[in-house]
Amino acid sequence: MYFWGKTALLALTLLSASTAMAGLSFAPYVSIKSTKSVTPGKKDQSTETEVIKQRQEYGIRASLSFWRLFKTQLSVGQSKQTNTQKVSQVKDEYGEIDLNSELNMDTSDPDKELRLTETQNVGKFSLIIDPSFSIFIARFKLGITARQRIIEKSEDGVEPVKITEGPTYKPHSGVGFGIRFTPRMFFMAEYEVYHYMYPPKIEPFERELSVSYNISM
Repeated sequence: MYFWGKTALLALTLLSASTAMAGLSFAPYVSIKSTKSVTPGKKDQSTETEVIKQRQEYGIRASLSFWRLFKTQLSVGQSKQTNTQKVSQVKDEYGEIDLNSELNMDTSDPDKELRLTETQNVGKFSLIIDPSFSIFIARFKLGITARQRIIEKSEDGVEPVKITEGPTYKPHSGVGFGIRFTPRMFFMAEYEVYHYMYPPKIEPFERELSVSYNISM
């Protein structure tokens, strides 16, 4: 509730300060995100296990346009994912949390299986350039992502353990392409990158492909 409360307050502040300048649009969206993590072998360090995780996120975006080209955008969304893994394979895909320590894992049996359920609450603020070409729209964006992570471990015969981390604040960037159906409605597909190891590293990062249907007021 604290995360969503801060995000809602920021949204109201931005909207109330700028409604006189230009158009306001709302867009429900759905996205598919993917991350890649590499874990060295326990016995042979020269071998590696590559794990690619995907998750679906649902949310809503509000945008304010300025002079038909520039926009500010605020979005809030949530995703939830459950995975069954062996203890030896458990690794935080973002490299932010020592899961073995934080979740009090018993590592005496590396082949024991457990379930990890992660809920992510995500808020984003972006600056956008939207040049239009007839009915077509291009999009370029830069911004900041706030992410709160709630992770729960459950295994047979053991009391579940839950931790909450964040929110953290990291940069994101993206490009998009859209088609305008009417002066007040358009469809947009976007490819976005969340730079969770920046600074000092540009990579690794999380990739996101999202689609939205925008309605202007």
